[in-house]
Amino acid sequence: MKKLLLNLTILVTVLSIAGCAGNNKTDNPAVDKAGSGGAKSENTAASVTKIEYWYAQAAQLSKATEEMISKYNSEQSAVKVTGVNLGDGSALATKLQAAILAGNQPAIAMLATTQTSEFGLSRALDDLKTYFSKEEIAAFHPGMLNNALIKDQLLGIPFYRSTFVMYYNKNMLRDAGLPDAGPKNWEELKSFALKTTDKNKSVVGFEMPIDVIFFEDGVFQQKGEMFSPDEKQVAFDNEAGYATVRLYQDMIKNGSMKIPSGQESNAHLSAINDFISQKAAIIFTTSATLPTMLEGAKDKFELGVGFLPAGQQYAASTTGSNLTVLAKSSTQEKKAAVAFIKWLAQKENVAQLSELTGYIPVTKEAKESDRIKQLWTKTPQYRVAYDQLDFARSRPTMRGYKEISIKIQDEIKKALLDLTITPEDTVKSAAKQVQQLLEAQK
Repeated sequence: MKKLLLNLTILVTVLSIAGCAGNNKTDNPAVDKAGSGGAKSENTAASVTKIEYWYAQAAQLSKATEEMISKYNSEQSAVKVTGVNLGDGSALATKLQAAILAGNQPAIAMLATTQTSEFGLSRALDDLKTYFSKEEIAAFHPGMLNNALIKDQLLGIPFYRSTFVMYYNKNMLRDAGLPDAGPKNWEELKSFALKTTDKNKSVVGFEMPIDVIFFEDGVFQQKGEMFSPDEKQVAFDNEAGYATVRLYQDMIKNGSMKIPSGQESNAHLSAINDFISQKAAIIFTTSATLPTMLEGAKDKFELGVGFLPAGQQYAASTTGSNLTVLAKSSTQEKKAAVAFIKWLAQKENVAQLSELTGYIPVTKEAKESDRIKQLWTKTPQYRVAYDQLDFARSRPTMRGYKEISIKIQDEIKKALLDLTITPEDTVKSAAKQVQQLLEAQK
């Protein structure tokens, strides 16, 4: 049980939500070859560039990250990387803002996808197109470049990336006379949820936290958009938005859907605990928690993993984190930072971290590694998140989206707790508030 609870903390980091560089040559061939580096650094007489890498991860993931840092430091002598684990993504962002203002920022920071937009659009991050060739950028899966390639700037390198998927209990589906391939679309989700609900046993068919991401994905699944292409106008005040709220209200009304206790990441943890305890047949949450799910289901039930069910189409946002280089770092630091990032992006390193952590392999090349092939053959559930990248969508990238997303989520919460509020009124209220925020930014 202790091990399970430890693994569950993976979600904390998953859910937390440009300057110019010169071409100066150095006495450090490894750094010069990489073309850049970054973070808080010191250059010794031996020309070792020391940099800090700030990240936010729970214990298990932190161990994997520190192993990779140690491996890199042992393989070359040009750069010395020191990892600094802030534990929580929000804490990292707060401390990073203060460090940038004070001029003692790290060279590298692991930022959540929405944080990448916030910091990047504030010119706190370097445009990495300066350091990565078109071929190197093309090596990443296109779905992974969502929320990394922003407004024609490469503000981060996709690395600890995930997507939301559907987890389901195959045994519970079979017992209800349902196919164990799981629901493929919204209508099937409603039907499966109702048929697997057993009020006498306090079992619910479907459980989902109140999370703005599920509204975004619902709009995308209905072939809608969250905002206009220039991000100046709300675009979800229509049937795509209404249908998304209506879907969840309908399931709550017939008793087949439960909202877990807790807020934000704690709500996801509650849903996961209910699922593993077989009190919920189907849940939506991040693919990064697959190792936890597999261990929790072991010797209890057969774990199914599927795409988020389709509305008019499949769609799923990519989440997780990017590796970013801070714009105020020195040229030498930036070169060292990029040298380390390029090393991490090598085929076997991407494959190793993916296997250790459950995150999606971010490069096409890593997918072809023997390590990943063996993993997917032995445990095919790991492949689902990667395959869903064919339907990946980018989360909104405008400045101030954190405040905007809170407005949307608050309105959805009201509608799911008070079913007398119509989907139309819910969405229109959210749209009005968000449009006001957008107008204030002009």
